[in-house]
Amino acid sequence: MIKIYKIDSMNYTPFDPNFDQGDFEYLVSAGLSITENPKEADLFAAYDTKKLKRFMLKNPFKKPILLWTNEPRLSQIKQHTYRPYWLLPKVNVMNVYTGEVFINNVTYQKKRFTAASALEFLPANFELDNRRVAALMSYYNAGRNSALFIDGVNIDLVRKRSDIGIYGHKNNLLDIFGKGWPAGMSKEDSRSGAWSNRKSELLKEYHFNLCFENTVAPKYITEKIWDSIQNYCLPIYYGGTPSTIYEIFPRESFIDYADYEDPKTLFQAIASMTTAEFIGRMNACLNVYNQFAEKPAIFWQDSRKQVLDNIVNKCKVLTATK
Repeated sequence: MIKIYKIDSMNYTPFDPNFDQGDFEYLVSAGLSITENPKEADLFAAYDTKKLKRFMLKNPFKKPILLWTNEPRLSQIKQHTYRPYWLLPKVNVMNVYTGEVFINNVTYQKKRFTAASALEFLPANFELDNRRVAALMSYYNAGRNSALFIDGVNIDLVRKRSDIGIYGHKNNLLDIFGKGWPAGMSKEDSRSGAWSNRKSELLKEYHFNLCFENTVAPKYITEKIWDSIQNYCLPIYYGGTPSTIYEIFPRESFIDYADYEDPKTLFQAIASMTTAEFIGRMNACLNVYNQFAEKPAIFWQDSRKQVLDNIVNKCKVLTATK
């Protein structure tokens, strides 16, 4: 049994028994366990680079260290190993950029898609009676303090989506729901309580939804675009260029902000969109959604198994050479 000491909480990862049912149990069945005593650990694991580095300075153990995170913002290292401090142990990395965390574009969406979750297509007589855009997002100071550079490129999208939100609000084209916005801009901060239910209630009142990712990363496609489609909102999406989202979505389905010069041209396109175009785009999105709803259980099991086996194999390799 390989004993792992978690440097931070590692919530929302397979190392968290309360996250995704079956994941942690699989790790245990494969020979991994969690210990609360760092002295008896065979391996240290962390989710957040900053917390890991602080731990290393205070606890200079000579044991293998694994940084595992599926959040691009928490680890921008592209190499499988790096040494944050001279003389201290190197850190072994499994993150979005090493290709071991996101196996495909729907790696963490298995709870959403079941045969019962398939959606009806829009009928030919659908009426596009509302062109206001919903924006369910926090402000974060418009991204001015959240730059995130990879190879010299800022992959943070908070500033870009905030600029669209501000323009849309100023021109009475968009409604904002989220925290941290300047006074009078957000209609409500809806994230407290049953957020997923409230999100559906809000989106059902709109036909368009600004649903950018927080950051650009390969195969990093979160719940945002799927929530939009599920509630019959045409997604206004951006995941960087090039984006792996076109591995699963056809062109001319969602509205890709990469196709527009600025917020003004985006809203002009929405204003001039015909009902026929909207139906075609929305149904193309619904078709992608239904394709995953119809995937057999083995598809999702194999995807998760691959993620978990990557963890198990890495831990075995690291502890075998300690």
